[in-house]
Amino acid sequence: MMNGSMMTIMCMMMFIGMLLFVLVVGATVYVVTRLLMKKSNVEDYPLMIVKERYVKGEMNEEEYRLKRNILHESK
Repeated sequence: MMNGSMMTIMCMMMFIGMLLFVLVVGATVYVVTRLLMKKSNVEDYPLMIVKERYVKGEMNEEEYRLKRNILHESK
């Protein structure tokens, strides 16, 4: 049979293992999320500004199309 100290060591090992598992999963989710967010923000931000200005009426349709085409050509 196991004595108290052996049971304590096993519980500590299980706790450390679970903690490492949670840390690895958390770090993986964080890194993937940051990479996806960074990619979408960098590529779409200028176009998003042009769309917002068009919707607010700060530019007419001709200006909007011209700027949108310029942004698409620069990619």
